[in-house]
Amino acid sequence: MYLIAGSFTAKEESKQELVDMARDLIPSSHEEAGCVSYNFYEDKMKPGHFLFFEEWKTREAISEHFEKTYFKHFAERFPDMIIGDASIKIYQVSDVEHV
Repeated sequence: MYLIAGSFTAKEESKQELVDMARDLIPSSHEEAGCVSYNFYEDKMKPGHFLFFEEWKTREAISEHFEKTYFKHFAERFPDMIIGDASIKIYQVSDVEHV
């Protein structure tokens, strides 16, 4: 399994549009065969700061996701809507313990 953890801060003037774009991205992403979960959150302690947390079955599924038209549309507009750079990390998980 693979996890993607991302965080970024939205420009105030772009915040609502960015939220709307993310909401549009999520249902299509959930429908992808390799998607286990795909979530987007605003940090209530730091308004305007957002987190993505995704689970994918394979690295290939992530690569396929990055090639989807709806993801490319999001990715093209995203950099101009945030302050600084986003932090995006992909983790390969070899074992999961459920407690």
